[in-house]
Amino acid sequence: MPKLPEDVKLKESGGFKDKMWVPRIWNGMRFSTFLKLLAKNRFLVDPYRWPMAAINLFAGCVTSSLKTYERLFLDSKIQAVELKHDPVFIIGHWRSGTTMLHEILIRDPQFSYPDTFACFAAEHFLISRKFLTSILMLPDKRPMDNVAFGWTTPQEDEFALCSMGIPSPYYHLAFPRNMKWEGRYEELQKYLDLSNLTDAEMKRWQDGMRWFLKELTYRDDRRLVLKSPTHTARVGVLRKMFPNAKFIHISRNPYTLYASTVNLWKRFLESEAFQSTDGAYLEELVFESLTRMYTAYFRDSADMEPSQLIEIRYEDLCADKVGTMEKVYQQLDLGDFESVRGSLEKYAEEHKNYKKNKFEIAPALEEKISQRWKIYIDRYGADR
Repeated sequence: MPKLPEDVKLKESGGFKDKMWVPRIWNGMRFSTFLKLLAKNRFLVDPYRWPMAAINLFAGCVTSSLKTYERLFLDSKIQAVELKHDPVFIIGHWRSGTTMLHEILIRDPQFSYPDTFACFAAEHFLISRKFLTSILMLPDKRPMDNVAFGWTTPQEDEFALCSMGIPSPYYHLAFPRNMKWEGRYEELQKYLDLSNLTDAEMKRWQDGMRWFLKELTYRDDRRLVLKSPTHTARVGVLRKMFPNAKFIHISRNPYTLYASTVNLWKRFLESEAFQSTDGAYLEELVFESLTRMYTAYFRDSADMEPSQLIEIRYEDLCADKVGTMEKVYQQLDLGDFESVRGSLEKYAEEHKNYKKNKFEIAPALEEKISQRWKIYIDRYGADR
């Protein structure tokens, strides 16, 4: 299993230890979708992961059956749903505090959100929630940190796209050794910023995104708050799809960001990969992804009005959650902040003793981060 690079040391960590029974990202795929994923990777599943693949094939049969049922009884109703409210998008690099922001905003009763079950079972969550959540158990923490985890906690809609079989940069987690195949890296990374997609590929991505939001809106027609770090690189596309959307961007110290992101992918590889790997490709993936992400973000957000986009710092949010969110509400005109002040004060009190992962990184790596991520540091600064 992959280990952290020698120039990154994890001093304190949280998260859970992987168990075979823990549901995977891929469990929500239909049988045909998962079979295509296996075939595309030449069925190169390591023997120790054969049980996991077998479980996924069984889960795929269940998903296919449930999807057929949903298609028969709900598809026409979902198709007729009107997305009356453009979403609020929480964006920022992985490990920058997007989950905290998501948890804070959904305390406001005017908002709805995709939860873990909806994202992991995007093909059938409208009909299967009560039954499956009663028999499938999740750990109480995420793999990479001490953040609470469960079927009803807010989740990234990127996982919903994955389960629907729409290509995603997250697919590197399934067959990491195959990332060295010619063209594989760019084949997945182009879905980070949606660059170089054909018209058909772009239509498929947009149709999948709209369908999932219609499913969510069919269940609950309040305004959606969506959180996926990948959307940071997609602001241009999202603005065209949702002209009245609001965006909240959060930044964080890049040295902590780098170490924490490498740890994130390492932990996910331990639980989600069908192959063993040393994770050697992670360093370049993390460096290149940020550059690709922020080249697109700075380009596509340059002409946005203050009423559309606000940028905040993770460190400021941690220091003063209520005051920072009051500024967000005022600038984006999200409604009456006083009506949610008490709820946010309660959240701040409940999480005041939260223990973050702590890292040490070598001076040479700090210098490399300063060089490779200059585009980010020039905009948001960096405290060593």
